[in-house]
Amino acid sequence: MKILVTGAAGYIGAVVSRTLAVHGHHVIGLAHSARSEKAILAMGIPAQVGNLNDRNSLSSACEGIDAVVDTASADHAESAEHFLDILSGTGKIYVRTSGTGIYMGLEGGTLNEVVHHEQDGWTPLPPMQHRFSIDQKVLQADGEGLRTVIIRPSMIYGQGASEQLPVLFRAALKHGFAGYSAPGLNRYGNVYIDDLAAVYPLVIDNPQARGAYNIAASECDFKTISEAIGKALGVPSRPFTDLEEGVSTLGHIWTAAMGCNSRVDARRAREELGWEPKGPDLISELIEGSYRRLWGPKTITVNTGSETEPA
Repeated sequence: MKILVTGAAGYIGAVVSRTLAVHGHHVIGLAHSARSEKAILAMGIPAQVGNLNDRNSLSSACEGIDAVVDTASADHAESAEHFLDILSGTGKIYVRTSGTGIYMGLEGGTLNEVVHHEQDGWTPLPPMQHRFSIDQKVLQADGEGLRTVIIRPSMIYGQGASEQLPVLFRAALKHGFAGYSAPGLNRYGNVYIDDLAAVYPLVIDNPQARGAYNIAASECDFKTISEAIGKALGVPSRPFTDLEEGVSTLGHIWTAAMGCNSRVDARRAREELGWEPKGPDLISELIEGSYRRLWGPKTITVNTGSETEPA
């Protein structure tokens, strides 16, 4: 298939683009700037200039394609509406990347036993209602003239990056400790970036794949995550003394987000799509993998002539 990928130069989109190409699809990356166009071309993928806010440019980009895989933004309603309008009645496929952040609560570091599935009738908190409403519009557009799919990744990790984890690493480096909201028992689902990318060809190639899929390989509490970050950086890990310290360390939004639970049931993806995550687990990747290599202490060596010694 000929597939247009938005956000193709981004963290998710770059891996998804390569994965789709490996599975035999002809991938075109939507480039919103000269810089993103250059990055897409450097991946060996053709680029198509387009702007998510400009329906005309998106319409031109969709000419001759079989599917749109949208990884650019989970919160950009206008572009999702443009794509639904452009693709309606064509028999093509629209795959939107959302996120399990819609399931977040305000537990402040405590455990919530609720594990969400795709059809549990959840009402998101106000900050997440906008994203959820976009999801609903996409799901409602599914029909004979358009197949729509929502991919909801949990916390993505790998390549030393993520939306959440770099925030924690930077804060730990700046303040000298890896902090969390006490008691740190709140849990997030998580998924390795390559395992997430593997979902996209599965839904594209399966004509029965429709609706929403929660994507998580495992889950972990934030106390354990913070301890792993501390080990990777060689700094202590401890709970924030109070809300004020949490806010001064992470900021209001991230203190609230990192104290939430976001737990999901991902059996639908496994059972219907045959998805089998294979990547390293989150804690191993933090302590021994890409995060330790990218964020951890660097060993500098000095050549003395006879042997190489640490500086």
